[in-house]
Amino acid sequence: MKVRAVWAGLALLCFSGCSQRNLTEELVGNWLFRFQIHAETLPFNAEIVQNEGKLQFFAINGEERIRADVFEIKGDSIFIRLPIFNTALIGKFKDGGIEGSYFDYSRNGDYQIPFLASREFQTRFSAPEPAEVSVVGKWRVQFSPDSDNAYMAIGDFQQKGNDATGTFLTTTGDYRYLEGNVVGDSLFLSCFDGSHVFLFKAKIDGDRIYGDFWSGTHWQENWTGERDENFELPDPNAVTYLKSGYQNLEFAFENMEGKTIALSDSQYQDKVVIVQLMGSWCPNCMDETAYLVSLYQKLNPQGLEIISLAFEKSDNKETNLHSLQRLKDHFSIPYELLLAGKASKQEASEKLPMLNHVLSFPTAIFIDRKGKVRRIHTGFSGPGTGEYYSEFVEETDRFVTQLLLE
Repeated sequence: MKVRAVWAGLALLCFSGCSQRNLTEELVGNWLFRFQIHAETLPFNAEIVQNEGKLQFFAINGEERIRADVFEIKGDSIFIRLPIFNTALIGKFKDGGIEGSYFDYSRNGDYQIPFLASREFQTRFSAPEPAEVSVVGKWRVQFSPDSDNAYMAIGDFQQKGNDATGTFLTTTGDYRYLEGNVVGDSLFLSCFDGSHVFLFKAKIDGDRIYGDFWSGTHWQENWTGERDENFELPDPNAVTYLKSGYQNLEFAFENMEGKTIALSDSQYQDKVVIVQLMGSWCPNCMDETAYLVSLYQKLNPQGLEIISLAFEKSDNKETNLHSLQRLKDHFSIPYELLLAGKASKQEASEKLPMLNHVLSFPTAIFIDRKGKVRRIHTGFSGPGTGEYYSEFVEETDRFVTQLLLE
């Protein structure tokens, strides 16, 4: 794969000119990574540990610790393969720190973001000034206001002194675990989870907030908001629905072994079925997959089946199958993963023409024992959303249990 080709070239250079010493002891400990996003710096905390003689890397975002087990050293060069996603951190140990780049091989072109890492474990954003404002609570937020791309979100933040955590919830999903600081009258939040490279900066003026958002080096937009404890997003169960004239969902796609699997197959008859539209490149899909695996383990004996329809980024089938295998292994997925098409909401809509549209990856379609579509849930608010996630899990568990009892 491409990631290995880059690493092999880097390793060759290292073997020809790098000192061959054991870096394990020098690498173990706490680190502060700083990505360079154009003129902005995006920090995140990390820890490198030694477990049974092997190094493990943990990216830390609030309560979340994302482990990468593929950690290789060649001379002074370091290769860290992030879990699930086709991404890596590749760098060189230099003057007690690490200098390198983050590579995202799922994107077109040579997509990389330079970073520096130092042996620190401090607040992400230097906080010499005390917090002059509080961001605690719920905010009614609009991204890209006054434009054709405008969309609404809930900003939900917590704060203790200078330290801040929280996330944004949108109609299509959440921005996962964000962590940062309040400095003076400003809010700084960031996230690195192996796929997302998010940076948020904002000024708070009373009950108003004004900010900018960067997603890697490829996207930037502004956002505004105001405190509003009563603001809610549109019902995620009402955004996507069956078109008039359609009664059921129908599809047939190949599984990872090349066998065609259809919803009409006997194994799905007289069963409650959840059909997940997802991609191995999608962090929100990973959060939903973790939940669906636990739900399947609990309710499959009562008649629950799950099918995941994967819409992948690569034009190469073997690359997509490799990505899906990593996903399957990581979550120990016990149900079918079908390769349904390219990572395009338009293509997903074309492959499933009975839907009014596919607005988001993930989307979950709930089907009762008679084959009737009973609910379509757009997006997914994962564990980073706190009580929103807890309420979703409780309500969905109850809903699926009721379908099984019918």
